[in-house]
Amino acid sequence: MLRLIYTSVQTPGFDRQAFEQLCEQASRNNQRLGITGLLLSNGMEFMQCLEGPKDTVASVYRKILLDSRHSDIRLLVSEDTDCLLFTAWSMMGLGTKPQSVLSGESIAYTLLDHRLYRPWKSLGLGAGDLIYEYAKVKAELEKAGEMGLLSKVFDVF
Repeated sequence: MLRLIYTSVQTPGFDRQAFEQLCEQASRNNQRLGITGLLLSNGMEFMQCLEGPKDTVASVYRKILLDSRHSDIRLLVSEDTDCLLFTAWSMMGLGTKPQSVLSGESIAYTLLDHRLYRPWKSLGLGAGDLIYEYAKVKAELEKAGEMGLLSKVFDVF
């Protein structure tokens, strides 16, 4: 199995509705292909983790490189793996909510990281650590039966 993590800059005008449509399309396609993953959006950039059969993930990534909805694609991680981080998520989309909306949510401070609101491009390879951290959060929330908490912090697609 192969895991890829990349960041990219969203095309101007790419809004929440477009993000929701992208996540739905990716989820359908990935489910058919046996790919799992997470797609984060902070309103300016994407960060995505794709996992699955090596040739299939590589093929999907080649298509992503040609997608006009983003630019400045930077591959952060390409690794073989036996352990998928996002099992049962053919493509979970998480869009960060504005910080002003989260100021009253105590749960926000346990699930959010200040790096979500910094340009991911500026974080370099360290941006990939966010994916690993959210995989841990996902596992803990699933274990506790509290997956609904994600919707308090993110727009979930």
